[in-house]
Amino acid sequence: MPKKNDMPPEGARLLAAVLAEVRPADVGMLRDLELDWPGSRALLARLAVALAAQDPQNAQARLGKCLCAGLDAYRAARKARTGDQRRFAAFVAGLTDALAEPDKQALVSAALSPLQQRALRLAEEEHG
Repeated sequence: MPKKNDMPPEGARLLAAVLAEVRPADVGMLRDLELDWPGSRALLARLAVALAAQDPQNAQARLGKCLCAGLDAYRAARKARTGDQRRFAAFVAGLTDALAEPDKQALVSAALSPLQQRALRLAEEEHG
């Protein structure tokens, strides 16, 4: 179980601002994701801090784009009834794909907790 201090306050504020602007269905899907993968919100908050450090003016818009892409990928993986790690991997891939520049994509990997990194490795092994 992730610790409360895994979510940086400045990232939590940015994530809250993004969640106020997205569809209620996306907020609900994020709740489902957090139930499946506790710490997913903390991942988004850490990503928000990293995005803000690189480009404060566009951080909220970029985080919103990432969130929606990640949740769309997660939703599709749930519909396809993929395994638990694969659903989380789909979410992370959606986040990453939403950031076109390689230097920005690396921010997603850097924001992953050790447990989340392990889940991605297991998903990769499971996929073959």
